[in-house]
Amino acid sequence: MKLEKLTESEKKFAEENHNLVYGFLHRYKYSIEEHYHVVIFGYLKAVQVYSRGKDLQGKYDFPFIARQYMRSEIGNHFRMQDSQKRKPLQSVISLDAEQPEGENFYNLVGGKTAEADVMEKLLLNEIMEDISDAQRKIIQMKMNGYSNKEVYLMLELPSSTFYKEMQRIKDIVEKVIG
Repeated sequence: MKLEKLTESEKKFAEENHNLVYGFLHRYKYSIEEHYHVVIFGYLKAVQVYSRGKDLQGKYDFPFIARQYMRSEIGNHFRMQDSQKRKPLQSVISLDAEQPEGENFYNLVGGKTAEADVMEKLLLNEIMEDISDAQRKIIQMKMNGYSNKEVYLMLELPSSTFYKEMQRIKDIVEKVIG
């Protein structure tokens, strides 16, 4: 759910129930200084959902809904934090590539020739010229080690759009590489 601007009645309701944010942080032993800015967005989403979803008001009380949204927000925060600790891809090695006769596999992984390095950079520049900003963001995140799901969630893309963009990227790469 995307947070929208609160109506005046939602702002008033949020102010009246704001103590739920501090209660949540205290109950689950989260530091106010470190985590308030994370859970407040879940709280505000809960305010919107509760005030705009009249069917919810009869089924659940607001503190329950607020806790669920704050838990979700803090869980997403920690997942994103963990994913940012990944190591970016350094190089790509095809394990099914032919190994030249008498050549040690580990010798193949290392030093490229200057010509190979220049050609790689030229190809990469040509690919980057043909892609959109959205595709560029996808490539950068994938190179930083994010999974497909993490990429489309962080970029707020529908999964179908993400996979279409991935296919377009692959088509561009195949066109450039030949």
